[in-house]
Amino acid sequence: MFVVAFGLLAAVSYGVGDFVGAFASRRQSAVTVLLHSYPVGAVLMLLMLPFFPGSVDGRVIGFGIAGGLAGLVGVVIMYALMVIAPMNVISPVTAVLAAIVPVLFGVAVGERPRPSAWFGILLGVTAVLLVSRTTEDHPHGKIAFRILAFATLAGLGFGFYFIFLARAGDDSGLWPLVISRIASALAIIPLAAQQGAMRRVPNRLLGYVVLAGCCDALANMFFLLASRHGLLSLASVLTSLYPAVTVMLAVGLLHEHTSKVQRAGLALAAASIVLITV
Repeated sequence: MFVVAFGLLAAVSYGVGDFVGAFASRRQSAVTVLLHSYPVGAVLMLLMLPFFPGSVDGRVIGFGIAGGLAGLVGVVIMYALMVIAPMNVISPVTAVLAAIVPVLFGVAVGERPRPSAWFGILLGVTAVLLVSRTTEDHPHGKIAFRILAFATLAGLGFGFYFIFLARAGDDSGLWPLVISRIASALAIIPLAAQQGAMRRVPNRLLGYVVLAGCCDALANMFFLLASRHGLLSLASVLTSLYPAVTVMLAVGLLHEHTSKVQRAGLALAAASIVLITV
């Protein structure tokens, strides 16, 4: 199914983008990183627009702007948290809400996934919960409630971002993404000015920033295509499996540690993909 293929491509792209963006944010202000990566995403979406043409009206513009602002809230908070807490904890926590909020919305507007898909959705959400679970004996220690609360807020931003994009209309092409990315790129400017983050990114980090912007833009495009080829509830859960990618990169490249519970969560994530696919 196209919804599965596009949803998984979105998950991989988000996972890589979050890892690269957070890595750069540990060496430069998160807002500075976004100040430069958002225009990269906007340019990429504009270049791809002719391949996915569509119509623009007030609905598309409204949902595009709302999505851009909601996504901005999520990314700014998540990048900032990843500077002070392990990536393999923050990323999964945000994904819990990024998955649950669109699922609840989809059911509210009449979506009815198959029984096996429902089981896959429940497994997927459980997987994200397990991957995000930390205890006192976790290698990084127990994560403070304040950090988890902000991670939850970031997840809400992502969840509403998914909803706004999906509601923009199937005949709008990539315009919702273009509008949302331009809105985010403009909205980050006063925030950067307020925080004194209007700085040039060092050359050694420029590649990471460009890659983060490209991955984020591609992930948004893949999610949008997934939501148009299937149910929003399925597309959002598949896309929200992106922490598995971030966790594996953090473990493999940064040598962050995972617990047995987190590894069990990764296994459940794989099982949920199978159930949603069949």
